[in-house]
Amino acid sequence: MRASAVSGIIFANSRDEAMERMTGIRSMASVPFGGRYRIIDFCLSNLVNAGITNVGVITKSNYRSLMDHIGSGAFWDLDRKRGGVHILPPFNISGARRYHGYVEALYGAMDFLNRCNSDYIVLCDGCVVANVDISAVVDFHIKKNADITVVYRSGVKVQNVKNMMTVKIDGGDRLVSVGFPDSIEADDLASLGILVFGRELLIELVNNAYENGGRNIDVDIIADRVGDLKICGYAHNGFSAVMTDMKAYTEANMRLLEKNVREDLFNPKRRIMTKNRDDMPTRYGTKADVKNSFIADGCVIDGTVSDSVLSRGVTVKKGAQVKNSIIMQDCVIGENAVVTDVICDKKVYVSNNTVLKGTSDRAIYVEKNQKL
Repeated sequence: MRASAVSGIIFANSRDEAMERMTGIRSMASVPFGGRYRIIDFCLSNLVNAGITNVGVITKSNYRSLMDHIGSGAFWDLDRKRGGVHILPPFNISGARRYHGYVEALYGAMDFLNRCNSDYIVLCDGCVVANVDISAVVDFHIKKNADITVVYRSGVKVQNVKNMMTVKIDGGDRLVSVGFPDSIEADDLASLGILVFGRELLIELVNNAYENGGRNIDVDIIADRVGDLKICGYAHNGFSAVMTDMKAYTEANMRLLEKNVREDLFNPKRRIMTKNRDDMPTRYGTKADVKNSFIADGCVIDGTVSDSVLSRGVTVKKGAQVKNSIIMQDCVIGENAVVTDVICDKKVYVSNNTVLKGTSDRAIYVEKNQKL
């Protein structure tokens, strides 16, 4: 694959409605994940690791946090005179309303598509955590002479899901049908939200779908044209997580406590890059007790932490207990506080002796900047 022949587009507000309390102040793509990362880091890194250096990020709302995180793109080697990363804010179409669906989003970003001069476009949902070999996907697309390639996964059950496409594949890797069930079973082949198109074909399909009132790529392009276009499926067999709700988000973070998941997701051959903070190493006090946890840099731990994910700059004071929880950047857990099955957003202060307990099925979510 000639990397300069491929550009990428990331949809930053994918499935915002699935985690409204967290995405009320940020886009889905800028939701913190795994202690050091944002979800968009996985999309950007997948593209950059394939040598793709021209990337558009389509935003819709609440994108200030995303812009602050991406900056010039330097941490992904995307601060370039040619190409680089481009934030594509909402473009009003025929009035003052914002786009509804990816067809309208791409129609509003048509200037980027027309000017990028690439042969192929890789579209990525900004709600997916996975380490995908995009270079292999594009090579597959070219080898199969496909019009569209859909990256899919199997082996993951998803309940009460909306607008997730499942596919059926024949022996030649070609899609023969698609579906949109209310729940995904483990043996279903579910789209991972990564699609490859020829650029000129994508422009044609988006223009046609938009003129006919289409909104959704999966429904109004892929499902509508599965019989007359050559649409192929590429299997991703590594770890993947789609943020379909808060439970899926919690489970995906907790899967990082499994060694095989960490080794797959943070494959040194395809690094996951993020914005650096240049913190000090985490400091453990003499009374600290930490077990089976994913701890970022810059933390100060004097209490007990088990089966949890701690972001950068978290303080756990003496006598405090943190269990089965996700604690985001710069939170403070006070002395003798008990935090179990809780998601603390950034800069939460849990006062001394406070007890917060959720359940394994429903974690308590504490909004950013709260003092309890």
